[in-house]
Amino acid sequence: MTSPPAFGLRLTSRSARIYLLLGAALWSSGGFFIKEIDAGALSITFFRCLFAALWLAPFVPRRTFPRPRDMAVSIVLFALLLGLYVGATKETTAANAIFLQYTAPIYVIALAPALLGEKLRGIDALPFGVCLAGILVLFVGNQGGGDAKGLWLGLGSGAFYGLFLLWLRRLRYADPIAVTFGNCLGVAALLAPLPWVWDVGATDVSLLVLMAAVQFALPYVLFTVGLKLVSGAEASLIALIEPVLNPIWVALLLGEQPTAATMAGGAVILLGLLLRYAVLRPREERCLDAEAEELAEPT
Repeated sequence: MTSPPAFGLRLTSRSARIYLLLGAALWSSGGFFIKEIDAGALSITFFRCLFAALWLAPFVPRRTFPRPRDMAVSIVLFALLLGLYVGATKETTAANAIFLQYTAPIYVIALAPALLGEKLRGIDALPFGVCLAGILVLFVGNQGGGDAKGLWLGLGSGAFYGLFLLWLRRLRYADPIAVTFGNCLGVAALLAPLPWVWDVGATDVSLLVLMAAVQFALPYVLFTVGLKLVSGAEASLIALIEPVLNPIWVALLLGEQPTAATMAGGAVILLGLLLRYAVLRPREERCLDAEAEELAEPT
């Protein structure tokens, strides 16, 4: 199976999967960049979004944008999930932050009946319970340290990520790159009036330019291309490389070691996601495919 050329090359199913793998691996560098940059969470969120919008700008012409009101809600949710995630990574281990953000699907399961009028399916009960058990292990096992603030920020990030995924269903009429560009530019515009977000040194600005390109813009374009020939469910499973590699890069490059409780809780959360998008998927393939496609959205 092939698709029109991407980056000057003929896209095949194999190359599409390579794009997805590379994109997920690049996304996983976020924890390292956030830890390495000596700036506050809002400053990192602001500059990352600003530079990401600039990197994505060449891909935007002739794409369909959401309606203004829909875009405004998306920007607010995007700002909250990003700001809370960056704050969590600053306040606790990168592993805690990324595992808690990846609990977003349990909020989709819990809130979809109330917000979208969808019925709660029996198929959701097991992965929902498994993910909740993982959160409990992670929280209880890390309560003795100074991670409490970071854990709660991470939990909030996962909650707003879930709401963001639900809102993306409303925005399916728009082009995904246009949505991401609008989110990044909108968050930058939202934070720009705050004087303290500009308090960043030259070295950190350089790292933020690199982060915006390597950790956000490039992998998002790679994922958008890869999704042309790979199902949303498979892409979401490939995206799970991000929470696995994220703490590994931080441990190797910065020496930050996750606790045993973090690794155990994170493993249980990932197990819940695997149950949700792999083991149980065949029973209601069409519905799960739609939700899995959302999980592949980058942070």
